[in-house]
Amino acid sequence: MRIPEAVIFDMDGVLIDSEPIHIEIEKQLFDKLGIDVPETVHRSYMGASNEFMYSDLRSRFKLSESVTELIESDELFRSDYFHRLDTIPANEGLISLLGQIKAVGLKLAVATSSSPEIVSILLNKGEIAHFFDAIVTTTEAGKSKPSPDVYLLAAKKIGVVPENCIVFEDSPNGLSAAKSAGMFCVVIQSDSDIIKELSGADYLIQSFTEITLSRLTDIFLSIE
Repeated sequence: MRIPEAVIFDMDGVLIDSEPIHIEIEKQLFDKLGIDVPETVHRSYMGASNEFMYSDLRSRFKLSESVTELIESDELFRSDYFHRLDTIPANEGLISLLGQIKAVGLKLAVATSSSPEIVSILLNKGEIAHFFDAIVTTTEAGKSKPSPDVYLLAAKKIGVVPENCIVFEDSPNGLSAAKSAGMFCVVIQSDSDIIKELSGADYLIQSFTEITLSRLTDIFLSIE
């Protein structure tokens, strides 16, 4: 019988309501590159790494810059943008849930496609970095979501088998990564267009205010 031993969170859009900021940053970066990226294409990059996004954009728009150059320019611009923000609050209801999880001794981890520098900025500005036992990025894991690598490495770092991990995600790429890793996945999402692509989730919520650790455990144990 599987038992919940750890909870692993995606960062952007899950821990921190940063997705709208990332979208605005990327629109400005696309404008600087002189490319018009359709919304459906832009949305397909949710949960993926910069390497994945810029490899696709370079091929799609025949960009002259290398992927490495595009990523370096992106990370400098993105880091400066986030540094200039005074605060980036955690999503509503999150702090309460993290406290409940920590109080009973379950492991907590972050598994994200953002760069290590951006992760550090956002978790510290959101005042939640201290909750986590491990923070893993796709830079370290080697492959971007929807590959399961970042989730498998997070589970390894906290010493928990994948089937005993609960994941919180908000994107189709992230959901695919979590399920491919053999983990139970709760999706937090309120965008009806994106929800249509998330039918494989084990459970769906629109806000952390809808869930407690007790309720989460009951749902986990009820689904084989």
